[in-house]
Amino acid sequence: MIPCKNTCPDYFEGCHKTCARWRTYQDQNRLRRQAQKAYLEYHTRRCNAVIRQCQAVSARPVIR
Repeated sequence: MIPCKNTCPDYFEGCHKTCARWRTYQDQNRLRRQAQKAYLEYHTRRCNAVIRQCQAVSARPVIR
């Protein structure tokens, strides 16, 4: 579903293929998704590093 269908005064069937407002909307969404992905990747790497560090210093059973 196209979100501007009900609010855009210039809407007609298939206009999203050439509409400048739709292109801007898509570009903004793309940038937002890229920023979210970068944020999640950064914090995933950080959390994984902390987990590895905690596991490295945790007590391990001695095998004899």
